[in-house]
Parts: sequence; C-alpha cells; structure tokens
Amino acid sequence: MYGNILCVSFAELVGGGIISKPTYDKYVREGKLTVVQKGGNGRKALVAYSSMIEKVRAAYDEVYKGVKEAMKKQEEEMYISTQIKFDAEAVDFYKKYVAPNGGKISTERQLEYILNAQVMNEMVRIEKKRNADHAKSGHTRRPETWSSVLKTCERLRERCNHTLPTNPGRLREKFNAYKKYGYVALINGNVGNKAAQKISKAEGRLLLKLKRSKFPVYTDMQIFEEYNREAPLRGLKTIKSPTTVHNYLYSPEVMIWWYAAVYGEREFKNKYMPTFDTILPAMPNALWYSDGTRLNLYYKVYDEKQKRMVARATDVYEVMDACGEALLGYYIGDGENFLSQYNAYRSAIRQWKVKPYEIVTDNQGGHKKLASQGFFKKICHLHKTTMPHNGQSKTIEAAFGRFQAQVLHKLYNFTGQNVTAKKLNSKPNMELITKNIDKLPTLEELKEIYAGCREKWNHSVHPTSETGMLRIEMQTAIENPKAQSIDDYEAQEIFMIYSLMPVTYQKEGYVFSIKNQEYRYMVYDDEGNIDMNFHLLNLGNKFHYRYDPEDMTRIELWQVTETGLKYAATATPKVAIHRATQERTEEENAILFSQLDANKRTKAAQYIAAEDLFVEVCKTEGYYQLNIPLPVGISKKEMEHYREEMKAGRLKAPVPIPEKVEIPEPALIDVEALGGIVSDGDYTKQLSRITFDELERLEEF
Repeated sequence: MYGNILCVSFAELVGGGIISKPTYDKYVREGKLTVVQKGGNGRKALVAYSSMIEKVRAAYDEVYKGVKEAMKKQEEEMYISTQIKFDAEAVDFYKKYVAPNGGKISTERQLEYILNAQVMNEMVRIEKKRNADHAKSGHTRRPETWSSVLKTCERLRERCNHTLPTNPGRLREKFNAYKKYGYVALINGNVGNKAAQKISKAEGRLLLKLKRSKFPVYTDMQIFEEYNREAPLRGLKTIKSPTTVHNYLYSPEVMIWWYAAVYGEREFKNKYMPTFDTILPAMPNALWYSDGTRLNLYYKVYDEKQKRMVARATDVYEVMDACGEALLGYYIGDGENFLSQYNAYRSAIRQWKVKPYEIVTDNQGGHKKLASQGFFKKICHLHKTTMPHNGQSKTIEAAFGRFQAQVLHKLYNFTGQNVTAKKLNSKPNMELITKNIDKLPTLEELKEIYAGCREKWNHSVHPTSETGMLRIEMQTAIENPKAQSIDDYEAQEIFMIYSLMPVTYQKEGYVFSIKNQEYRYMVYDDEGNIDMNFHLLNLGNKFHYRYDPEDMTRIELWQVTETGLKYAATATPKVAIHRATQERTEEENAILFSQLDANKRTKAAQYIAAEDLFVEVCKTEGYYQLNIPLPVGISKKEMEHYREEMKAGRLKAPVPIPEKVEIPEPALIDVEALGGIVSDGDYTKQLSRITFDELERLEEF
C-alpha cells in the first residue's frame, strides 16, 4: 500500500518476467501504467495495481496468487497484540467503587473488571496506533482498524480468559462506551443489588414445607412459583427473587431439615455424618529495631545442576535493642519475608519474656502481613515503620556494619561487608574460599557458628557505655517500667496467627495445608466425640484458623461474618483409626465405637425431632400410605428405644428444630347457605349477589 493505493513493484513486473523493460517503459509513456513512486535512493518503484491493463493484471495475478490476501493478513498481524499491561488505576477504581444503591463490588468481580479494563486498554492502543499509521499515509480504513481491534480481543480471550462480549456488535458497543465513560462502563448494572430478602418464621416454614413435599416434588424454581401462589392466600409476603428462596433453603441451619426428605437418609448420612481417617495396613516436632540482611559467612552445599560443592551465603533477620545493641532474636533463612520476621520476633520474646514499649520495622510485605493480623499490637505498645531518608531508621544497619567488622570479619569464610565498602579488609579472600570449599561449614554448622558470634557481640563492651558495661549487662541490669513482662501462656497467645484465606468446613472436618503438609482437625466434645451440634450447623461455613506454627496440637476457628471474624470453636487434630482390625489399639476401638454410637444417636434424634415436620407437611409418604424410610443403619426396634430416650430427656437433637409457627390457612369465602332454588328467578337473584372477585377466588379452589 502506498497511502490508500494498492501497488505492485517494478521488480515484480519486470524482474518477475511478466513484462519486459522496454514494454514497461512504453506502457508508462502511454499511461497504461501509473507510477506512484519512482525508484532510486533506496526507494522501490511502485505502480498502481488498478492502472495495469487487463492482460498484465491477469498475468500478475497468475504469478502472484493470493498475494493481496496475504498482504492484508500480514499488515493486520502487525497490529494484533497478545500482551496486556497492569493498570493500577483500574485496581484502585474497582476496589473503592460504590454503586448508587450503596453496594460494593465483590473481590471476584473486581478481578474480572480489572482484567477486562486491561484488555480494553490494549484494544484502545491498537486502534490509536493503526489509525495514526493510516493517517500518515493520507487515508482512513476503519474496517481494517476494527478488524485488528477485534482480533486482539479474541487473542487475549484465549490467553487471559477475559469476559468481554463475544458478539462483535455488543463488543463494539462496550468498546465505544469504555472510550467515552472509562472504567464504569464495564460494571454490571446489578452491582450492589441485594437479591436476598429476610425470610420470617412463617414464610420460612412454608418454604420448608414445599421443599420437603413428595407429592408433588418441586424444583427450586417451582417452589418459588408455588410459594408466591400460596403466600397471598395465607397472608404472607411474596418473594421477589428465586435467589432469596435458594439462599434461605440452602443455608446450613435450614438445609439439614429437608436434606434427608429430599435425597434420602443415605445421602443425609453421606453428607452430614463425620467420617474417619484411616491408616492403610503396615507391618514392620524501650525500643527494638529489626531488619533483614545478608549473613556474611559462606557455607558449602551440593549444587545438583553443577554436580559439585559450591559456596553460598544466606540471610538473617535480627531483632536488636536500640539501647545496648544487644541482639535479642533472629532467624536464618533465604529472603526477608513473613516467616523470617515472625520467627525472629518469636525468638526474641520467648527468650526475654518481655514486651517492648516500641518496635520499629521497615515496610516490607512480611511486616504488612504481621501488622494486618494485629501482631505488633500484641507484642508492643507502639509500632512504627521506618521512613526513607531518615537517619533514625538506619541505627540497626550501622550496628550490623560494626558487628560484621568486629566479629564476623575474623572468620576466613567471611563474605565481606557491603559492596560499597572501600577498605580491603572489608572484602572477602575469594582465593582462599574457592580453594577450600570442601572445608566450609554446612548450613547447620553455620547456624551454630553464627549463634556463637552473636554471643560474642552481646558479651562485648558497649562503645558508648561510660561504666564499661557489656551489652548483655545493659539489657538485663536496667528495668524499664513501661516494658511489660509476659508469662508462658500470654506468649503462646501472642504468637498465634490467623490464616490468610478462609477454609470451608466439610464433613471430613477442617482440612488445610501448610507448606504442602496437610492438617485435619475436628471439634470434639468433653467426652471425646465429635461435637455434632457444631458439626451439623457449620458444614459449608468458612472459617479462618488461628494457629501456632510451632504447636499444631490445637487451632481456633474464627467464622467470617459481615461484622468481621468471630470466634467459633477450638479444634484438635482429627483422630485417625487403623483400617485393619488387627492393628487397632484398644483406645482406637473405644474411639471408633463411641463415635459410631454417637452418629446413630444423632441420626435418630434428628429423625424423631423432624417427625413434627412430617405431620405438618401433609404431603409426605405417610399420607399416601407409603412407608417412611428409617435412618440408614437403624432398625425399627432401635428407633423405639431412641424414642423412649427422647421422651425421658436422655436424648436430644444436636440441632434444635426450627421454632414452630402456625402457617395461616387460606382465607375461605363465607358464602351464606342458599335456601334452595324453586324457579329461574331464585337462581338469578342468588347469582347476582356474588361479586366477580369472590367468583375468581372460588375458582382458585
């Protein structure tokens, strides 16, 4: 293309053997070929394709088949993008967006909208770029531009799975709206709408009745329709959305009362009764500063790729007292992260049994996680983060420098100080190190060496002490009245942390993984059996777990509510029972049979308590001369025994039955008894006394 003119080159016409050079010159003179660009100075001679006479054009098309389509495709590919750029403004916009009705965008929708906005940004960029290139050539080709934009959208759909419209027409509308209105154009109009509606006791009772109905059996949508048909007759409110019905019926506290009736006792058992974990048969653990830095000592490790021993260095995170420069707690590990920071503070507080008045940290991601869980509020009175270009925040770094120069420097495997250090004795002797890699300590040996170096530092004289006190003496000899002592129990509570993400409680219990290790927990009662009230009411609910990384013998479950996290229960590791009878211990047998008995009693108690619902529904098996199935694994004789226990108060349903509320019966029309008809006049007179609304209400029955 030359501008908006489709061209062929001189080389294609003459060099391709389509016409000779004399013929080319003749056609140019006669106007049978229009030259739009002369050759020379690095330019190619171009001839307008449309100016070629028919026989020349036919010969060209025969030699260069499909060249026009290939050219268009090649040009289009230049503008198709498969990459998107992060848009921080979109993240901030959707996170803070508040709908006119006061609603906010959920986290899942925020991610969807951010991705769509980033795709739209790339589409806008492609449109601007191609339009600009066209304008340079003196023409506009909007269909080709939109084609590139559309194909970019589809390529990114394959790569990123965005949710922009697949229909080109709807996509064009959304694209134009985005260019005009920005991020808000991608937000669904229903954001913030509250489909859920509070269900009163009487309304809920009718919904439960319809859900448990066997004759007929209703789908959830049919329940919604049937409820709205019956509600006005019973003086109840209608429900506007099927979602409201679904949310109510499938909440854990309601679902348990219809699940067995709908799916059968076997499915009820499979869903709600807790399971055992089994083991397959087998015969045969005043101011504190903190900062992370390089641990300036080399150690040896075997490199799998190089197949040889190499020298490496790792990192250390230190907690230091600002007064005496005593090193209080530390953790050795690669990188400055949540784990290293948490363990360093744990080490310091466990050893010194005191809460400092103030702690100053940098603003790394790990500290943000600790701060978000209220960790620093528990271990100090005041927590601050360092500010850039603030000398106060560099105190610990200066102390590290002296620690390196005075203590670590003495060791031959010293890595050297900061790369900006100018003194030769601040640099490592790499020749000595590389020639003696096999003599370097292992990582575990390095940890012992470093612990000894810290002891030397803490037992050395503090440089500013007028009395020549050691750092450790300054740390222990002076009592700070505003530093609070703590005992072992408080220390244990301090270092319990919350999980970042909630975990759903299932029939198997509360299961999660940390560092690829799976943990299973259950909530047990005082007798060692599973707490069935908690178990049945919380299946499907989400909890954050609060735990001590060094003591996983108990965790706390904190439920996610609209007003924040609330303590729910304390869970302990789930008991595992050997599958093979031969391998089970007496204690395991006692636990096994005790829990099996508790499961049977729970099923029976729930079944007996639900019999009031059987009577009330009037649409269950018993009213149609069908046998009502008993709970799985419980005989009729056993059920009678459990009924006696229920009557005597020795057996109760773990989950109380919903409070009984009378459902208003349909209001029937009070029609006076007719005195009989003896003539056409009597019939007409009595009929005339009935109004149309009364007649319509009668027809409903």
